[in-house]
Amino acid sequence: MHDGRQETIVVRFSPVGCGNFSSGGSSPATPSGHSVDSDDGSTSTDENCPEDPREFRRHLSRFAPSVIADVDPSSFRPISPSFSCILTDVDKHLQRMVLLIPAFSVATASSVARTDALRQWLAGFDVGWVMDMDDRRSLPRREVGRRVREWAQALGTMERVFRHGHREVRSPVNDATAAELAALGQLAAESAGAMLSLADSVVALGSSPSKLLAALDVHASVSETYPGLARTFSWPPTHPVSAASDAALTGLLNASRRCMRDLRAFIRAPQYPWRMPQGGEVHPCVSFWMGYFRCMLRNRVSLYFVLAGGRDGDGDKEQTTPLATDEGGLVMELISCLEAVLEEKSGALAFPGLNQIFMLNNTSALVQRAIRSDLSIFLPPGWVLAREELMEGYLKDYLEISWAPVVSRLEGKPGALSVLRRRNPLSAFYTALENVCSTQRGWKVPSPALRSILRRTVSENVVPAYRWYLDDHPEVEVPTGRSAEELEHQLSELFEG
Repeated sequence: MHDGRQETIVVRFSPVGCGNFSSGGSSPATPSGHSVDSDDGSTSTDENCPEDPREFRRHLSRFAPSVIADVDPSSFRPISPSFSCILTDVDKHLQRMVLLIPAFSVATASSVARTDALRQWLAGFDVGWVMDMDDRRSLPRREVGRRVREWAQALGTMERVFRHGHREVRSPVNDATAAELAALGQLAAESAGAMLSLADSVVALGSSPSKLLAALDVHASVSETYPGLARTFSWPPTHPVSAASDAALTGLLNASRRCMRDLRAFIRAPQYPWRMPQGGEVHPCVSFWMGYFRCMLRNRVSLYFVLAGGRDGDGDKEQTTPLATDEGGLVMELISCLEAVLEEKSGALAFPGLNQIFMLNNTSALVQRAIRSDLSIFLPPGWVLAREELMEGYLKDYLEISWAPVVSRLEGKPGALSVLRRRNPLSAFYTALENVCSTQRGWKVPSPALRSILRRTVSENVVPAYRWYLDDHPEVEVPTGRSAEELEHQLSELFEG
């Protein structure tokens, strides 16, 4: 044998060449197929929709021409449960608002009319369901993500509508405009109060990854929108809406901190799930959690307040969190936790060498999802290099476990004991080779770049040793289909799954 022919050849990994993964920009999968409650409580009352065109025009007269144009009073009849067209244009919402404002006049409106008008107003933003959330358990967990998105979009649009409407009504100032401003302020206050019911329902949910994302999203929307509403309508801090929004923010922060303390347990929890892929491919939890970490960072300001600490839910003592108190440290800690769980779970894979393939696949996927997303800004300079070195170690161990025993079969001497084929080095080599290939042909490496590296490295460790053996023993007759080139082709079919 030539010197060094048994030396393991390992190819250095490149952070860009280890996989072909997407950036994981989408948030974790949200179950679909669960519709929002269809009953928005609409009634058949017409008392908020003036029939007299002159009365209708009087309500519209203070608004811009774009609001008045092509407005049909009959289009503002109470909304039925079958109404499915969500009005997103601010002018269209302003048109609806003008027709509903009389119901919020302190002098003329009844409580029934006001409730009906509020339900119509919210239903026009497709969030009429918030009025049915008095029971804190009324938010289905599987609909949390979708409802929060609908709610946040509606709240932002609603704030813009109120701002535009307030600007149009307040000039010129007289007794009539003062009454309309008061009615508009009442509509805004009751709308804002009803929208806060979602925050209470999110806080009431049990601790879970989805609750944390929902709490951060709702906190961000409330903290951005409600101060603007207070400025528009000159609500003091003691105003019921301002006080309720402050209480909601406190509740959301405390709920987020409790979920944050549970994050490492969530990552390890078997129900997310930790059933191991028997082909060694990338575990679904890698995609889920890397996407989840990105979703946490989309509300950086809210996350900062969560990580900054404060008092616990009872307000009795300073609360502490085992997680890092900055976003970068948090990302690093959670990714490290995920890596540790992957390493731990890889031991459950039965075949020798399969756990190294599993760790190669999953470490490569972690690197790609990190460096191709906004998570990369939170990683220290040596993070990628450290993962490359880990991957080189996994590859070296894989070669030692799977292929070093195959190549070692060529160290014997042929001829004398050829009748005992199990002692014939070449025969033993062929048998060991077929055993490994038949087992590993079903293993899967999804990344084309990583698969190419693995195949090339295996070939560079096995084929030269086989070729050297044949050169050193010209007397050995090579069976048909067993040339070095054909062996190389056989190895090039590995890891397809």
